[in-house]
Amino acid sequence: MQPVSLPYMPIAIQKDLFVIIPAAGQGTRMGISDSKQFLPIAGIPVLVRTIRAFQAFQEQSGKAVHAVVVTNEENLERVSSLCREYELDVVEKIVPGGATRQDSVACGIRALASLERAPIAIDIVFIHDGARCLVDQDTLKNCFDGGVSFDVCVTGTACKNTIKRVVSGNSDPVSSGDLAPRPLLVDETLDRSTLYEVQTPQVFKYGVLTEVSEKASEQGLSATDDTALAEALGFSVHLIPGSYSNIKITTPEDAVIAEYLLSRTET
Repeated sequence: MQPVSLPYMPIAIQKDLFVIIPAAGQGTRMGISDSKQFLPIAGIPVLVRTIRAFQAFQEQSGKAVHAVVVTNEENLERVSSLCREYELDVVEKIVPGGATRQDSVACGIRALASLERAPIAIDIVFIHDGARCLVDQDTLKNCFDGGVSFDVCVTGTACKNTIKRVVSGNSDPVSSGDLAPRPLLVDETLDRSTLYEVQTPQVFKYGVLTEVSEKASEQGLSATDDTALAEALGFSVHLIPGSYSNIKITTPEDAVIAEYLLSRTET
């Protein structure tokens, strides 16, 4: 999967952007009892910052954004309250998710179909992590333009580190008790020049997204990456160069980095 240079295509017919925001993650790796989407970053909850990025995209691009937030059943009212408090008008529905991220995205797809302005086959849909709150406007614009030209795109960055694959079945370095972690056996070193770390937005034409979701369910396919399902079903996936600052808030270190990055842009 190589980054592509996008050909010029007129985008006048593409007036709307549909967004599914999975926001059902827990705070386990953050070491907090609350959902990480509500963690304040520089005083503002992660999820609010994420939605604000799409609000800004609507204002700057002139395109109507129709967003659906997918969250835990117990957090539905809490998310609704935040949308009212921060006047996040791009959010048109807040729905409960499923047992997995893939299930939650399927819930989001069904919610899109029930919007007053429901998407048609050629409309562009972003799937964007609720915890990826530093996505910038250039990335959103490039992803939108990519969605005009191609059926499936994903944003990502060139891998900085050398990656080694370990021998199958020997991938758990954690040991029990007082024993030192078990060393892993390296199988091979991968060619770093061909490796990219995938982020979100992941971008689909709506008709393709519904087809991928339905066929994956019928065939029992599963993946943590929506475009991986598209690959498995034979669709070409194009990579849009992204930003290293588009981090996902997963660990305490991520929150510190996010606050530092914001301090450089919000002063």
